[in-house]
Amino acid sequence: MDFVIDFVYVGDGDGIVIWGRNPHEEDFVFFLDGGNKEFGIKIVEHYKKWIKPYLYNKKTIAFINSHPHADHINGLIEIVKQIGNEMAWGIYNDPVKFISEELKENIKKSALKNEDTDIDHLYKSFQKVQELNDLCIKYNIEKREALSDVFNYNEIKIVSPTRDFYTNKVQQFTNIDFLKKVDFSMSSTDIDEISESLIPCKTVDEKNDASPENLSATVIELVDSKNNRYLLTSDAGVESFDEMEKNGFNTENLYFVQLPHHGSRRNISTNWIGKFNPEMFLISAEGNKKHPRKAVISCIKKNLPYCKIYSTHKNKETISFTTNKDVFPNRNWGSAEPL
Repeated sequence: MDFVIDFVYVGDGDGIVIWGRNPHEEDFVFFLDGGNKEFGIKIVEHYKKWIKPYLYNKKTIAFINSHPHADHINGLIEIVKQIGNEMAWGIYNDPVKFISEELKENIKKSALKNEDTDIDHLYKSFQKVQELNDLCIKYNIEKREALSDVFNYNEIKIVSPTRDFYTNKVQQFTNIDFLKKVDFSMSSTDIDEISESLIPCKTVDEKNDASPENLSATVIELVDSKNNRYLLTSDAGVESFDEMEKNGFNTENLYFVQLPHHGSRRNISTNWIGKFNPEMFLISAEGNKKHPRKAVISCIKKNLPYCKIYSTHKNKETISFTTNKDVFPNRNWGSAEPL
């Protein structure tokens, strides 16, 4: 199978459209997240203009939600509202299925009392997943869990999380006492970019503290007809990658890797920059001090001087990669400029 992978600019969020095509004149379109709510229509318009007119009659349309944070799920909900009648599958995890009814009610009560920002954020995630559940019923979309030991479709593979890893992370991010002790919603402190430029890799390695919700995010591997591999990491982090490696994941022939969490320093390490060692990193980001973090970019350039880095914030446009241009129509797009 070969692929067109379109990273639509959605600010700080993910809105990726994966268009796969096999030699049997069969197409597969996967909407991977959709950014915040206002970007859902933009992605639908992108699909209708640049992909749908070229599809074979034999096709499968589906959506994947990496995790239910607003900058990933809200726009996706709008996409499903618009074209849910075309979709066969919805691939996502519902954290509520992994906790007791009592805990669910306690989280709801705490959120309604405004006891903690992170608990409120979690309860809103539960509500958004329920919206997806309802839309799947409305449009007769088959729900599939986004777990590496459940979903593996041809050359489109989920490599993280496993059911055990996801279950463990759900127990952490639904623990009310834990959420009251931490503050994942807190904005980053002031960033001294000049100082960080002198010690970029030390800055990157200083704090790899992705939240359990982000660590539960889906990581997808695509394998093309030449056996090149492409990794879409969403908001996963170092612990996710360590777990993948423990379960047999290797980094051979990685052509490109999506830099996790919009290029945040919290989700990558110097060690994993070197292990991935791709031809290029791609980033979905707004282009502020945190995303992508300049220390991360500098650390990559220091360790992988021949690796190109592309980000949607560069010209606030879609970045597209095609694995085999002989297989797909020429959309007459120009070349992206690396950072």
